[in-house]
Amino acid sequence: MMAELRAAAAGGTRMRAALAFAAALFLASAAAAVRSGAEASPPAAGAPIPFSHRVHALDGRLDCQLCHAYARRGPVAGLPPVARCAGCHRFVVPDSAASRAILARLAAGEPIAWTRVHRLPAHVRFTHKRHVRAGVACQDCHGDVAAMRTVEQVAPLTMGWCVACHEQRQAPDDCLTCHY
Repeated sequence: MMAELRAAAAGGTRMRAALAFAAALFLASAAAAVRSGAEASPPAAGAPIPFSHRVHALDGRLDCQLCHAYARRGPVAGLPPVARCAGCHRFVVPDSAASRAILARLAAGEPIAWTRVHRLPAHVRFTHKRHVRAGVACQDCHGDVAAMRTVEQVAPLTMGWCVACHEQRQAPDDCLTCHY
């Protein structure tokens, strides 16, 4: 029992160390962005908050699942709620215009208005969980989002495209795998 507790504690220590390292990288990249004068005044209430995957994923080297936390647990990757963004931005460049806008939204109980980019037909049953657990990298379907100025759909996400991927990976291709 004690050995199991020690192992769990060691795993938690490694996780905290990894998160601290990611936060330090993010802080450094965010500070560089602020020094470069990339931000001016905060967005108006209800206006979109500027977001850069480059700053978060490329410069900060944050893992996709840090913000898209449901990808490994369910059908949708999920978009981060304002509380998740505020959790970091209370400490990471808190005086930037975007951070002030995030914290103001949190205080007002307003969500962030994310823009949907990828959409599948209603009759398709897709689950991120199965794909993440099978080792499919986010970039395989979403492209190199970290390098994009604005996120765009790069894969066609058509039935033929998906079937070809399933065949290549020897994944199930029965109709009921993806269709109701």
